[in-house]
Amino acid sequence: MWTKSAPAGLLASAVIIFTLPSASNPNSQLSTKVAGLKKLSFNNLRRIDYVGVGLLLAASILLVFAFESAGIEYGWNSVTIIVTLILGFAIFMGFIIWEIWLQQRPDQIPEPIFPPRILKSRLMASMFAASFFLGFPFTSVVVNIPQKAQAVYAFSSQHAGVTLLPLLLASPLATVTSGLLTSNGKVPPVYLVTAGAVIQVIGMGLTCSLPTDTLNFPPQQYGFEIVMGIGFGLTLSTILTLAPLVADEKDLPVTMGALTQVRVLGGTFGLAIGATVLNDHVTSKLSTVLGPQELKNILDSLYSVKYLSPDQQDAVRVAFAEGFKRQNIVLTAFSAAAMFSCFGLWERRPRKTEKSRP
Repeated sequence: MWTKSAPAGLLASAVIIFTLPSASNPNSQLSTKVAGLKKLSFNNLRRIDYVGVGLLLAASILLVFAFESAGIEYGWNSVTIIVTLILGFAIFMGFIIWEIWLQQRPDQIPEPIFPPRILKSRLMASMFAASFFLGFPFTSVVVNIPQKAQAVYAFSSQHAGVTLLPLLLASPLATVTSGLLTSNGKVPPVYLVTAGAVIQVIGMGLTCSLPTDTLNFPPQQYGFEIVMGIGFGLTLSTILTLAPLVADEKDLPVTMGALTQVRVLGGTFGLAIGATVLNDHVTSKLSTVLGPQELKNILDSLYSVKYLSPDQQDAVRVAFAEGFKRQNIVLTAFSAAAMFSCFGLWERRPRKTEKSRP
């Protein structure tokens, strides 16, 4: 998989380096090549927190591996999972200690990728918590809806992708509306973030009411997706517009980057936890219906279902329907955690964005 993602990542990095204006001199007349090479100078490269990046990446990989593999390839009490979890949490603690040490250095070179001082404010801590928990349902839903359409309703991969359209169309429309309200309407971003979080909880909660005793696609799911899409659109982007109003100017660049990273990290953990919930239920439900190899094949690839008998296929589809419902219950809980985190952003006089002048 890295053979596909690595070239795309390198291309994106090159575009950013050679086209994004410098924050210190956005109106510079330097050529694209000269400006890009200047960003790659030794003085700039030495500011990068390579150790912090490595520690955070290692901790994330180990923890995600443990949550995704537990109950499937390895038991929760297996040496592999226990050691992986211990190492993951230990490395994460090492990351925190390293960032604290960097923050206390007089020169702060390299610059910490996540200086702990930004969490001292209630508003900043609430913003990061909200961003983290918002990542759980969004990433999981985008993956789970097409997956469920294939596993439960026997849709083709193309048809399964179409079932996601209501959410994908509603979300950007809500984002555009939010931008207009905060910039032109002078609506405080915290109002929209909180409203979006509440709507998101409602949308996720509604998905828990989808029937599991029928193998026909429920049309009401499209309406639930629209509700969720509105919630996602009002929160995910709007919370970034709140950051400049809350963060100190010197911490704004790292805050913007960290908010996005925290949301992605939350989404990664959401996928891992959701996979564990789904696979544990499917395994326990089908252990008396399928053989060990058949069960393993299904968990590895849904295409294996077509090789089963009709009765076995129905049992598999019902088990997956129940498993996805359990996933939605967990995601609703994380959505509620995001909502309560948004409540911590409130002030007596909510801050508004300043419309920039040309």
